[in-house]
Amino acid sequence: MKTTQTANNCCSSSQVLRQGIKSFYCSVILSLALLSFLTAGGAKATDLKAEKEAIEHKIESQSISISQLQQGLKRQQEQILEAINQERNLLTELEAIDMNLLEKIARLHTLEDSMTTQQELITAKEREINTIQVEKQKAQTHLQKRITAYYKTGKIGVINVAFSADTLPKLLSIHDSFSSLIQYDQDIMQQYRKTIEELEQTKKALTLEKNLLTNFINQASQEKEAIQQTRQEKNELLAQIRTQTKLHEQASQEIEKAAGDLSAQLAVMKEKKAILSQGFLMNKGKLPAPVSGRVLTLYGQSTKNKMGVEGVSAGIAIEAPDGTKVKAIFEGTILYAGYLRGYGNTIIIDHGFQYYTVVSRIEKLLKEEGDMVKAGEDIGVMGETATLVDEGLYFEIRHAAETEDPLFWLDKNKLSLP
Repeated sequence: MKTTQTANNCCSSSQVLRQGIKSFYCSVILSLALLSFLTAGGAKATDLKAEKEAIEHKIESQSISISQLQQGLKRQQEQILEAINQERNLLTELEAIDMNLLEKIARLHTLEDSMTTQQELITAKEREINTIQVEKQKAQTHLQKRITAYYKTGKIGVINVAFSADTLPKLLSIHDSFSSLIQYDQDIMQQYRKTIEELEQTKKALTLEKNLLTNFINQASQEKEAIQQTRQEKNELLAQIRTQTKLHEQASQEIEKAAGDLSAQLAVMKEKKAILSQGFLMNKGKLPAPVSGRVLTLYGQSTKNKMGVEGVSAGIAIEAPDGTKVKAIFEGTILYAGYLRGYGNTIIIDHGFQYYTVVSRIEKLLKEEGDMVKAGEDIGVMGETATLVDEGLYFEIRHAAETEDPLFWLDKNKLSLP
């Protein structure tokens, strides 16, 4: 009964587990729909931040769900091991029961053979008794006739002597012989009685042994039935345990599949989160220029400064009036702020994920190395001195060590292109 309840509980747990898995799937689908909405074009920086927080919340929720599934999987695996151990123990018990049953069956066969032999002996003794009874009856009839004849003859007297042709000695001899025959017959009858009594005693002893054998056989049969009943119960319990093991294995497979699906979706969400975390990348093409004005030099354009030095521009140069405030195009950390040979006063900002902006030819630096800046925050001021050799504010965008065309990143609405 306990094992059946355990199996039923396992089935119920499996159904609850399936419902939980469906809920997780719905959560994942909603998360993906949210991600699709969040990554649509035109999102603002504040929207991206909210979207990122929403995804982080989802990731945390799904991580908890995966952890719970893993704990459930661990419990199912422990129950599988427990069921396997129970099965092994039951198989060991069944082996011992089968051996005991074989012994009982062999003993029962031996007792039944002994009972057959005993019955044959009793039957043989009964035949002997019947034979002796018949012979006894014949002897008794013969003796009865002899005695009757003897009494008819009567005792030897004067009349027998007077009217008999035989002499007295001869009559006496006949009388003695007749008496001897009667005595002989009586002895035979006595021997028959004694033999019959002995056979009856033997029959009684054999019958007693037969009764004992009957009791032994009944006892052995009861033991055999009890063993068979125990064996049947053990087999039923073994079947229940095997069913329980299959249920645990099925539940484990479902949990593993659910955990795998959730892990895959979680990886997708983490990847989306990583993309959303790259706010700089997400704002590509929408970033504000450090200053508004006319673009003097394009990315990759051959250049020649006022000193006659020629080169290829790794960024762009933007013309703006002296005194114009230079702004950070996106939030980040000031990685460098100072004079850089060949560039003049320069600020390098780390925007994360190996994205950097380089702004040089600044008259006055407003930030120091290590400062945190926000998008649109003033970082310097343009002036005449800074552009004595090269014209305009110089601006680069780098990803790791590679330069990229800033015009692919900046909002061109406030720039005048050549």
